[in-house]
Amino acid sequence: MKTIEDFEWTEMWNNAIDGSRWGQRAGMPEFWDERVDWFEELVQQSDRAGMIMSRIEKESNYTVLDIGAGPGTTTIPLAKNVKGVTVVEPSSGMLARLKENASKENLANITYLPKKWEDVEIGKDIEAGGHDVVIASHSLVIKDIKDALVKINDAVKRSVYIFIVAGRRNEKEGSSLWSLFNREKQGLHPDYIYLYNILYQLGIYANVEIIDANHNMQFPDLDTAVQHYKKWMDVSGADEEKLRLYLSENLVKENDAFWLRHNLRTAMISWRKE
Repeated sequence: MKTIEDFEWTEMWNNAIDGSRWGQRAGMPEFWDERVDWFEELVQQSDRAGMIMSRIEKESNYTVLDIGAGPGTTTIPLAKNVKGVTVVEPSSGMLARLKENASKENLANITYLPKKWEDVEIGKDIEAGGHDVVIASHSLVIKDIKDALVKINDAVKRSVYIFIVAGRRNEKEGSSLWSLFNREKQGLHPDYIYLYNILYQLGIYANVEIIDANHNMQFPDLDTAVQHYKKWMDVSGADEEKLRLYLSENLVKENDAFWLRHNLRTAMISWRKE
């Protein structure tokens, strides 16, 4: 009988990235350069920052490393509550927006590293054990995941928090946009269970919390919704009419606004540095 140690979890993780359209795109900085406004609107409507801030350990004298910080979803609220935040963000568009957001809040305790996490060197770019807390929110779409996790553990002094999708989307097969455009192979995408078992093989015994949350996107009209998902899903040609038809049938009108409602399941993988 096979044990957890016998499974090639890293290979399965890489296969999941290769088999996932999302996995193939998410690791490209230029993909995010073109979607800054879209992403910022997305995370604001989902209250991702509030969900994360309510769960992580933070003290006024702490320093935090935020990997894949984007426009500052968690960086900005963290910088208001801790001694300092170091952000790792390879997208020039996201980094520019993050700096704008920090400037609006008059925050001067943020250090910026315009690099991929794979290219960051412990001892050169950041100090070993130099940050009390490390956060990576939906940003570890990395092929060399084992090395990335080891580096995270080397960088932290106290606690690590990784947020990642858990299982399949909470929608009936065939009813979602992802199914409509066949964006993912059935059951194949980077998932928390791979990371958890890779950590186990590394001798890191992490905790897991599964978080169910409603994710409701609001739009002023149908055309705005179409443009939003057209850009996100690279829809063009005849598929645009298919997208418009889906949204016209699934958007719910309430109080002069249109809503697309669905559920998201997220895993928080966390551990304390021994």
